[in-house]
Amino acid sequence: MESEEVSSLKLPRIATKRGGAVSPSLANFSGGSLAAAEPEEPVSPCGQMFCQPNMNCYILCTLGFKNPINLPEFRKTMEESLVKHKRFHSVMKKNAKGTDVWVPTEVDIDAHIFEPSGFSKEDFAAPHFVKNYIADLATAPSMSFSRPLWECHVLNGTSGHAAAHMVLLMHHSLGDGTSLMSLLLASTRRVEHPDMLPSIPSKRKKQTAALHTFLLSSLWKNFLIAWNTMIGLAYLFATVLWLKDSDTKIKGHAGEGMAQKSVMFASISLDDMHLVKEALNGTINDVFMGIVGAGLHRYLESHYNALENPAGEPESRGEKRKVEGVTQIHGTVQNGVVNHRKNTSKLNCLRIRATVLINNRPSPGLQELASMMDGGSQSPWGNRLGSLIFPIPLKYYSDPLDRIRAAKKTSDRMKASLEGAFTYYSGAFLMSITGPVLPTRIVEQLTLRTTLAVSNVPGPMEPVMFGGNPIVDIYAFTTGAPQSLSVFFQSYAGKASLVALTSRDLIPDPDTLCHYMVDALQEMKRAVLLLRQDSK
Repeated sequence: MESEEVSSLKLPRIATKRGGAVSPSLANFSGGSLAAAEPEEPVSPCGQMFCQPNMNCYILCTLGFKNPINLPEFRKTMEESLVKHKRFHSVMKKNAKGTDVWVPTEVDIDAHIFEPSGFSKEDFAAPHFVKNYIADLATAPSMSFSRPLWECHVLNGTSGHAAAHMVLLMHHSLGDGTSLMSLLLASTRRVEHPDMLPSIPSKRKKQTAALHTFLLSSLWKNFLIAWNTMIGLAYLFATVLWLKDSDTKIKGHAGEGMAQKSVMFASISLDDMHLVKEALNGTINDVFMGIVGAGLHRYLESHYNALENPAGEPESRGEKRKVEGVTQIHGTVQNGVVNHRKNTSKLNCLRIRATVLINNRPSPGLQELASMMDGGSQSPWGNRLGSLIFPIPLKYYSDPLDRIRAAKKTSDRMKASLEGAFTYYSGAFLMSITGPVLPTRIVEQLTLRTTLAVSNVPGPMEPVMFGGNPIVDIYAFTTGAPQSLSVFFQSYAGKASLVALTSRDLIPDPDTLCHYMVDALQEMKRAVLLLRQDSK
């Protein structure tokens, strides 16, 4: 399956339509009064790292709207919500001690809102216009640090079920993905109840056990935490020093962060994911990692089969057959002969791991953020990210649910570990001694020795609107890391989306990869239904 591409968009053609003076509603953002209300704040260690040339990362969040975007109303909404947050009206400077700090400044809202120029209505309506626009934006020149590090791109007249799109581009130094998503959601309201904030998924509260059971479980839990932390850190240090992933078609290299990108969105059923996770007593993250592993397995298998079939003989994706009561697709069909998993042993020997960034600080609640943007106190902010290395369950499993069980086993071990917290605090301590160059180099080595990045950021549970305009889609991802593949999971209003960001030269067909992942979830769903039938 080949990726359907259109000609690359040229970002130099994008121009800002300026509307004159700063809105009076921004008078409280004048340098003097704001500086008195908000003192300078030091840039977090992770924020300094994200400003280094070899780790210059951005977060792109794309909102699809039901109706065209009314620019005057949109500007007003931005002024009354996001712009009021301290990071969105501050610039990064060095103080007298040479330390990077956030300094409040005046915001010209029109300098941050962009409308593409030089495109026709037919260009906007092209099927892949938004995807190609975002892909080019992901590798656009860095923002100027002379103004707040964010901007909005308004795309009216787009095709599909979204009449318009807003692409919010934010430098990663502003905050981690979870905090920035929470901030964005605090600027929205429910469609059915315009006065209410959206609700987001919350963790289930654990039941309180008896005292003797609690003491025994606490001892065992502390032992597991100590053991898993020791094993995880040993694995992490080995990766930084010498242990690297297998060289495959999807493995990136230094400088990959600024390579030309391709972006693909794929819709998946959140109900199906809940069905699978409940059957295995797992989590959405376990199912997500399972389908990522299944998709990569099939993608690499098709790649190796193509290398062994260079003459281009007729080939299809395979035939369906019953294996242990589960209908699966096995092998490829060449000249009418089914080749069942001829590259299974090769795939089983591959080491493919994902870099996972975790937030070590609970993000402010939506109520707190909404109050803050209405003039309340500015809560503590910044990136407090730790690193984990997640082995992808890549090998062949006759039962597709075994792949999720393998992911769950790894996830459970990482939950009972302090590895993420250790990486953050040790990195912050090292940065206070050596500055950002050495810690950034260590993180770069970590990402270069792994294959991909994964992330899961939950969205609101019900439809929401921004500035009175209902949102139909939310897609978010991070760019700038030296990896050729990143896979992101985003939930919204009972739906779920996969976002695959790939280097165009190494993985030119992200649609194929997403298709394999979607197929894998359906295969897992069928396996669960068969198990239920057998249990009756």
